[in-house]
Amino acid sequence: MKASIILLSIAAGFALSGCDVQSGISKKSVEEFTTTPTPGPSRTPEPAIDPADVVTVDTAVEGPKINVNPTPAVKEVNCTKYNRVHVNADGLTLNVKGVCRQIMLNGDRNKITGVAFTEIVANGTDNEVRYTKFANGKRPIIANNASGNTIEKVAASEDTVQKPNR
Repeated sequence: MKASIILLSIAAGFALSGCDVQSGISKKSVEEFTTTPTPGPSRTPEPAIDPADVVTVDTAVEGPKINVNPTPAVKEVNCTKYNRVHVNADGLTLNVKGVCRQIMLNGDRNKITGVAFTEIVANGTDNEVRYTKFANGKRPIIANNASGNTIEKVAASEDTVQKPNR
């Protein structure tokens, strides 16, 4: 009797191990409950850069870093040699001439208007950065590390057109 139970158990074990749970009808019933992958957010391609909005700069020549501090109240900075500009002030209105390698805002509520920046870093809040051109035909690299900042390209008007120094 024990021998027949053992043989029956072994035979049942072989029979069950040979079955594929995901075959035939079972597979179709399981597929009914699987989800279809949701497509990720589609990126809207950025519009082409207008050649009139491109300013050429020699990136091999880099000038010294320009620090803009609260005092004296600097209203204008000139990037003559592809400089880096660090703004360490709050509530400053600054006009940047020329093409800058980087503009870094370490304060809050600053309003920066410039020709072109290769990189824009906003570490403070509620800052506004507006530029009119693209350096060497490339969009700036933007690191917006805080909230409430506005960084945008704007059309150059007669009174805001600035000739970059090369």
